[in-house]
Amino acid sequence: MDTNSLFSLSRIVMVMKCDIIGNKKAYLLGTLGMYAAFAFIMLATMQSWSGKTLVFSMADEETAFSMFCNRMFGMFVLVTLVVGLVRASCIMENMVTKEKRIAYLMLPASMVEKFLARFLLVTVGFAVTVVVAALLAEVTRYLLLPLFHVPDVFHRSVLLHWVTNLTKYDGGNVFLTEIESWLGRWCGWASLIWIHSLYVLGGSLWYKKPFLKTWGVLFLIFILIILLLGGIGRWMGRENLQAWMEWLSPRLQWVTLEHVTALGITIFHLFTLFNWWLSYRLFVRSQVIKPKFRLL
Repeated sequence: MDTNSLFSLSRIVMVMKCDIIGNKKAYLLGTLGMYAAFAFIMLATMQSWSGKTLVFSMADEETAFSMFCNRMFGMFVLVTLVVGLVRASCIMENMVTKEKRIAYLMLPASMVEKFLARFLLVTVGFAVTVVVAALLAEVTRYLLLPLFHVPDVFHRSVLLHWVTNLTKYDGGNVFLTEIESWLGRWCGWASLIWIHSLYVLGGSLWYKKPFLKTWGVLFLIFILIILLLGGIGRWMGRENLQAWMEWLSPRLQWVTLEHVTALGITIFHLFTLFNWWLSYRLFVRSQVIKPKFRLL
């Protein structure tokens, strides 16, 4: 590998290849696990709809197929989000033991390249895993379709139906009000990426049981914020709080939902960049012998 420059795409690819080859069994089991989860959701939903003449009599077959796809879509999204956060928290799983830290830190690549390689594996690599697992689950559904008593419209591709609906989504009535389509979707994706970056940060801070520790800290922070807001409300009193809201309301009449959404997008992106930067700084300061009770 070329070691003359600080950053090289070829070295990042080589580090990723080394990681995948060294942990091919874990990656294979992860893909099979995602496939098993997706296939189970598809087949279980097919079984629940098999022979449902009442549903097909109440709605045409196209509507019934859309209802069937929408039910599965929610479960697919839930599984993908949970597993994606778990994978994000495992960004430094190759630094768990002393031997693994020595092997990874001694690779002929810069710290930036090593961090980017791990980051790409838990983001782009995970996305590829989801696509492959979903395609395999779809093939499995087609192979077992003759076992279920469903209309012919159910022979259509579920994945293609999802993609078509997502591309046709107009974004109306986001937050139960009118808002620009692209702005609402951008805010939603920005919030998801920010949450993902929190687990990347947690995985860079804690090598062992990072998901549970990150979730526990975030849950504790959420409880503290609720208690703090409740304490502020009790300290101000209902009358003072209402008077403050009445004083503030006319001064914020120019603020629209688009302004609030744009501000939210900016805040989400700034905090996401900060989390990524802090995760990289934690990785740069990593040592072969990890100090006990290390926070930073």
